[in-house]
Amino acid sequence: NPEKSFVRWAVEQGFTVFIISWVNPDETKAEKGFEAYMHEGVLTALDVIEKATGERKVTAAGYCVGGTLLALTLAYMAATGDDRIDSVTFFATQVDFSDAGDLQIFVDEARLAALDESMARTGYLEGYKMANAFNMLRPNELI
Repeated sequence: NPEKSFVRWAVEQGFTVFIISWVNPDETKAEKGFEAYMHEGVLTALDVIEKATGERKVTAAGYCVGGTLLALTLAYMAATGDDRIDSVTFFATQVDFSDAGDLQIFVDEARLAALDESMARTGYLEGYKMANAFNMLRPNELI
């Protein structure tokens, strides 16, 4: 939405903006896990940004599962002494799964077992299944 665009706002504030978009996996990505998304996504993006701009330090923002990935990447970077991210903002990001809030509706033992079984067959979680879960979290917006 151009009137509510965070990207537009950030550019107007003088930021150079790079965006990493989530890839809906299929069978070609069945063997990839969060570690691959971290190395091939966030960490590679930091390399590309430095090469394109000459800037080593960045301000990062993460949204939803991308924010969860960013949080995990920050922990990895701290453990390896990588300080390229100066500050971070999270939007609608789950980082503490000990109290998952509304997501707990979807994480009982039976549902997790069904997801595990489905993912064991295909090697990935089909995008429509994830979309259905997110759609149920905001049913009033879908009417």
